Amino acid sequence: MKTIIRKAIESDSENIWRLMKEFAIFEKYDDSFAITPQIVRESGFRKSPPDFHCFVSEIDKEISGILVYYFLPFTALNRPAIYLKELFC
Repeated sequence: MKTIIRKAIESDSENIWRLMKEFAIFEKYDDSFAITPQIVRESGFRKSPPDFHCFVSEIDKEISGILVYYFLPFTALNRPAIYLKELFC
């Protein structure tokens, strides 16, 4: 069993959405989950700059986990920061 961690690409959108949905179910907010695969595609891969960034883990070429993060341009310290939104596998 070989595990690879890589930066997500647009063709991963469906699998990223699937894992986001599974995470919403796990965290019990699936009744308000409004993300679609198209939103993932548009917001994460077609928008410049993207609303979020993502790494995926693959086991034997199947996506098994996601790490979703985004940048905050300003913080209380008047400098940018990185925000880890989801880590799920």
